[in-house]
Amino acid sequence: MKFIHRPNQARWHKHDAWKKSAYAFTPNQTHFGELTGFADDIVNAGEGFGMHPHQNMEISTIVVAGSQAHKDNTGSEGIIHQNSVQTMSAGTGIMHSEFNTSKTELFHSYQIWVYPKEMNVKPRHEAFAYQPEDKLNKILLTLSPDRRKNTALINQDAFLSVSQIEKNVTLDYVMNLSGNGVYIHCVTGNIIIDNYILNEGDALGIYETETIKIKASEEAELIFVEVPMTRGVKI
Repeated sequence: MKFIHRPNQARWHKHDAWKKSAYAFTPNQTHFGELTGFADDIVNAGEGFGMHPHQNMEISTIVVAGSQAHKDNTGSEGIIHQNSVQTMSAGTGIMHSEFNTSKTELFHSYQIWVYPKEMNVKPRHEAFAYQPEDKLNKILLTLSPDRRKNTALINQDAFLSVSQIEKNVTLDYVMNLSGNGVYIHCVTGNIIIDNYILNEGDALGIYETETIKIKASEEAELIFVEVPMTRGVKI
């Protein structure tokens, strides 16, 4: 079992007039296997990203608080809320915008970039919604390469999961695909994995193993991004 520890202070923290962000990777430059972007964004009321392009990247958004309006040039538009995950295959090229729908409240999300398995696919967008109890003391799968368990689709042998673990509960994360690694990010709370203690904002990349034991020292919210390790690790 191998580990890459990414404490909160190792992330690139950036404050703008309209948002506060922390980046675990520099897209297309640093990566954990096929994972190349992991942005923690808190966006001010009524603010957001205007129309901008992406190409040949799998871009997923996990909503932690608030709601976001999405619109793109494929004709897809809508609002994603807390307890949902949005996924987008940029493929041959897509233009989209994302805005905080509230005029008074902050919007908090994680945007995750994964290299695609197939290049130049037709752009598409979809969302997966769940109930809070679906992830309580469970590891809830939300994205997969084959829509297993009615999940949304990602164009990579990757799996994105979420979990809310109560204090003193222990869970096992089992790799969905042999040879993959998993990047585990602690959104809130405190967990123990092996000899590592993860607090809010900390993360651990783990590979060359099939099962990982996780214990919550206090109630914790977690994100799991399981990816092929073909590219190795560059931090």
